[in-house]
Amino acid sequence: MMRQLLQTLALFLMCLSGAALADDAPAATPDPARVAAARDLLEVTGVTKQMDGMVEAMSRGFAKGANADNSEAGKKLSDQFDSSMKKLLAYKDQMITDFANLYAETFTAEEMKAVADFYRSGPGAKFIAQTPELMKKGAEIGMKYSTKIADEMKAGQTPSPDQK
Repeated sequence: MMRQLLQTLALFLMCLSGAALADDAPAATPDPARVAAARDLLEVTGVTKQMDGMVEAMSRGFAKGANADNSEAGKKLSDQFDSSMKKLLAYKDQMITDFANLYAETFTAEEMKAVADFYRSGPGAKFIAQTPELMKKGAEIGMKYSTKIADEMKAGQTPSPDQK
């Protein structure tokens, strides 16, 4: 269960970065102007805050799912999960550097500046401001259907998206 959650977190971080990760082959040193533009874009889009919020939400969800409030075993699992999340966040600065390099390899400085300018505009700033609430509500939607599938599986049913 812990491994699946960590894999889910890794997938989320890939999505958060806006791109799929390439192989581990050493990349050429990216252009410093591109890296600076990428860091600015990551800052304006709130990637660091999103990572913190996502880890906090996942920890709360894991604790609830593990029944940590009512079970010693669940509390132990929840504590292990929290410990793993703290370890992951210890790499946050390195992940941001890797994301910035990835963006710098993918987009020109001008492209990233244009995107950052949008996010600083009225609609872009509103989008960024609403993202945490959208993520929270989106997670609730995902939990609703995950619970539905788990309930169906417990009842011996084959989950079907056609059922409501």
